[in-house]
Amino acid sequence: MVDMEKVKVEYKVVMPYIGGILSENAYKWGTRGTKPFVKRWMRELAGKAKELDIPQAESYEIELFGRFTDERRPDLSNLHKVIGDALQKGLGVNDKTFRFVDKGYSLGHLSPELEITITLGER
Repeated sequence: MVDMEKVKVEYKVVMPYIGGILSENAYKWGTRGTKPFVKRWMRELAGKAKELDIPQAESYEIELFGRFTDERRPDLSNLHKVIGDALQKGLGVNDKTFRFVDKGYSLGHLSPELEITITLGER
């Protein structure tokens, strides 16, 4: 018999990778705020996360896997800030409860994308 308390439910969101503009080094206009294209991307991610109706939890594991065209790919850890801020809005929780896990990447894809998997931590 399966103990349902120990079964981890995963929620997946796939987003287009729109380039280096998503990097923590490039998504802002200095001190003037987030670039409009990034804001739209973040709103889309927040909306997709909200549609999943993910239950509240004490913590969340955020796994990130990238599918890229070639080796000019980003360092996945540089995307955590933008993804975390968007998910914070979509889930309605503080992003300090997120633990990011980079799951790697694959190359040779015509349409680069990011697969974001959200798993609940302790309740």
